[in-house]
Amino acid sequence: MSLTRILAAAMAVATLTLTLSSAALAQDDPPGFGENNRARPTGTPFVLPEGIELTIVSYNPFDPDGCKRPDAEPGEEPLPVQGPATGQVNLCFQFYNRTNDHFEFEMPPGIITISTNWKNQNGLVFQSMKLEVPSDQPMYAPIKADCMNATISAPGPGIPYELGPVTDNEDIREALGLMAGADLSDPMVSATASMLMKPLYKGKPLTNDTRRQLMELPRRQG
Repeated sequence: MSLTRILAAAMAVATLTLTLSSAALAQDDPPGFGENNRARPTGTPFVLPEGIELTIVSYNPFDPDGCKRPDAEPGEEPLPVQGPATGQVNLCFQFYNRTNDHFEFEMPPGIITISTNWKNQNGLVFQSMKLEVPSDQPMYAPIKADCMNATISAPGPGIPYELGPVTDNEDIREALGLMAGADLSDPMVSATASMLMKPLYKGKPLTNDTRRQLMELPRRQG
């Protein structure tokens, strides 16, 4: 056998081994998390109020008008960004109210945002978000979500996302409960919270040490 064929065969074996190894690793990760990003995340569906329509698109967080409603008045500022300061999945939640009613509702922690392109990260909402959607007009809300898939690229602007379920992973739900009230607008606090969550995205159990660190995160004042 020629050297070229030997090298080609060796590369094929290495590629197959890597593929099988990645597949084995993915099996340990919860659906939608870690290497298991192509699996459908599981959980409880979140139902929007009747008459509210939602489109989710990734946007450039460095563009001041990246998540600003198209009919905004000149000089009107976009809404404040919600979510952890270091969240890598930057999403524009575009709500459309088809009714004459004004809606106020809360989106719970643990909501998953699912990329329609498996090459981009899914996102996890860390804390509850209070939203107001006025009657018969759009409302654009910039929201940061935590990256659920460390080995996959963060989305550039314009990637469609889907509103997924509220995760049913018990360890992740408990961890989110422990970080409730943490000041995730602080980049250091946000980065620490994200770091503590990463093992859970890989199917690891929530440890007592991680519980302690989540409870010790600095809390919002007032």
